[in-house]
Amino acid sequence: MKKNYFYLALAMTLLTGKGYAQEPCATSDVHNEFLKKSESVGIFERMLNESTASYIASHSEHAMTSAKTTAAHSDTDYYDIPVVVHIIHNYGSELVSDSIVHVMIDQMNAFYNAQNNLSTIIPPFVPYIGNAKIRFHLATKDPMGQQTTGITHKFSYLTYGGDDQAKVGQWPPRSYMNIWVENVIGRGIGVGTVLAYAVLPPSAEAFPYSDGVISIASRLTDNNTIPHETGHYFNLYHPWNSGAGVGEVCGDDEVDDTPPTKGHFSLCRNPQELYDTTCAFNYFKMYTSASGSVDSLVNYPDTTNTQNLMDYSQCSQSMITKGQVWRMRGALNSNIGGRNNLWDSANLVLTGALDPYPDMVPVPDFVSRQGTSPISEISRFTYPNSYLFFTNKSWRDTVTSVKWTFSNGAEDPTPVHTSVIDLRTRFSNRFSEPGWVDIKMEVEGNNSGTGTKEFKKIVFVADNEGRDPAGYLQEFNEDGDRDKWPTFNFYENSNKWQLANTGVYDGTSMMYQGFDTRTGLELLTNTPIGDYDDMYSIPFDLTSFGSGECNLNFFFAGASKTASSDNINDSLTIEYAVNKSQSWKTLKVMKKGELCNNGATSEAFVPTSPSNWSPMTISIPTAARTDYVVFRFRYKPGGIPAGSNPVTISSGNNFYIDRLNISQWTADVSTVDMTNADVKVVPNPTHGDAYVVIKASGSTTADIVVSDITGKIVYTTTENLSSNTSRVKIPHDVIATQGIYLIQTTTGKQVSTNKLVVY
Repeated sequence: MKKNYFYLALAMTLLTGKGYAQEPCATSDVHNEFLKKSESVGIFERMLNESTASYIASHSEHAMTSAKTTAAHSDTDYYDIPVVVHIIHNYGSELVSDSIVHVMIDQMNAFYNAQNNLSTIIPPFVPYIGNAKIRFHLATKDPMGQQTTGITHKFSYLTYGGDDQAKVGQWPPRSYMNIWVENVIGRGIGVGTVLAYAVLPPSAEAFPYSDGVISIASRLTDNNTIPHETGHYFNLYHPWNSGAGVGEVCGDDEVDDTPPTKGHFSLCRNPQELYDTTCAFNYFKMYTSASGSVDSLVNYPDTTNTQNLMDYSQCSQSMITKGQVWRMRGALNSNIGGRNNLWDSANLVLTGALDPYPDMVPVPDFVSRQGTSPISEISRFTYPNSYLFFTNKSWRDTVTSVKWTFSNGAEDPTPVHTSVIDLRTRFSNRFSEPGWVDIKMEVEGNNSGTGTKEFKKIVFVADNEGRDPAGYLQEFNEDGDRDKWPTFNFYENSNKWQLANTGVYDGTSMMYQGFDTRTGLELLTNTPIGDYDDMYSIPFDLTSFGSGECNLNFFFAGASKTASSDNINDSLTIEYAVNKSQSWKTLKVMKKGELCNNGATSEAFVPTSPSNWSPMTISIPTAARTDYVVFRFRYKPGGIPAGSNPVTISSGNNFYIDRLNISQWTADVSTVDMTNADVKVVPNPTHGDAYVVIKASGSTTADIVVSDITGKIVYTTTENLSSNTSRVKIPHDVIATQGIYLIQTTTGKQVSTNKLVVY
């Protein structure tokens, strides 16, 4: 009895019963997402399927068997494909070596030239083993015509689930097959289960700036992942190609010699897995001629092709069929997705795909960390005579020697392990002079010569002694020591700490550039989500505060880009470390409305008046009151969460910080501007304590009288004045009733009267 045979349409919804990260390949989900974004994707898909059928018909040996996909292929029909591999890394395990990339290319060539081990393919499918005759070559010319090894490196936080946003530095997709490497795919539930995904040609035609393959680094050379995604790149579907997940319902991939299947997660270790007849029992295809008469009948295997490369089965030997070869050749000869231009002779010259592979000088690079572990935090801040740990990360050739030159009174580098005598690897160093450190690397390659690079102001060494905070006020103007408050834009993007020409009282402050300036096509990559940038204070000596009041004070002005509080995901984490350590303790995390005190604006926020600024006082714990404490301000830009539209936009805006100081007083008291007044009452209005701030007047005492609106005296005090500015506290309990109070202050012969509003 003939089994019913039909093609299932692609699902038009993104998560039909399966989460994005529930299966190892997300290509189908990504394609369905593109289908939802633009109806043109579906149109291109139908056009490509139709042109593929016509291509197969025109290249068959006999017109009467035009639909058959089992014909042999000419040994001379090779397709040469230029490839570029972009390694998106944070100096972790995802920073794979060039040799790994070359192994990956070799495996791709083995699969697509039937040179992998096919000896255990079960007998029913041996006649259908296909040879695509596709050869992959790392490009030797970049888009500017410059020499290249076809491998690029990008230091980026986007390696942690940036996915399409991590597709930084794409080379023209109609000239190069772009492959990106990242640490992990996806940020939500199921992170780590998706191994890779590709963009099918119809989606690539509509969304060319996403075109290519992306994979986690750990699966580059597992023999299956990249060849599998390459099949998708050339328009192969999963064999079950249905809206359901693998193993759920029978489906088909529009290729005759891959029988209908539910798909498999099997290890291919027993006959039950290899001879699965659930969807393919008595499977055959009847072909007709152009006139409609029966031309022939092909009795295809009555078992599913579990060992197919496009299944999820983990067979040690995988195959593609002859029908899949024809389908890929249909894509390679179509302008939909631009695959036809990749192997064009002019493009092969343009990309240098067939040129001899070049020897190029190494690219010097390194990473510095707080500790010796490869997973410890990247750090470019250190203390005098404290060790910072360096690892050579130079690339593009086998490194034979490295010469390091350090400024700031650096020691000779010391190996991390005594058995390590070659400073090509990991070592420690320390610096005796405070300030910015310059590092020069001269890296010699195995065949190509020496690459040299100077890293200017790459590491900062703090002062050796903590400063007494008495009278200290950081306003980030040129008269102060703002050069001793280092900032680090680790990933060299537009989100960073920088000086601003606006402030609470003067014309300067420190700004975090959080306004997302990307527009148009720029929004397709480099989302700020996942970034962070640091600013460090000078070291302070806080021992004089003992157990008394001790506050970190500053003024700030911030805004958001979205009016929805749920979508404001920026944060500022303020931390401290004592005794020249890198053990950072959290003092406070500012976020949501507390961070964005000026509400939402669609424009880049700039404070224009004192009313835009709010005071912030953070109590410093006793544990931090040592003779050497440093504060770190770490800003993390957030984004509008998944499910919103668009999901790539930053939710934050610019944030400003000014008038930082450490005092027994609160921020609104300790940094009062007395330029135009001798006496001020702050904060005003208040619902707590108030303070009378008195500028030095030559008198040694001040008499203060507090009366309510009826004239009744509620509080009096006489206080000794310091030589500078003095502050006299008016306790909350004497002004607990809401209303207006009059504060009369007498210093010598001078009398001042101020109103105080209590709410």
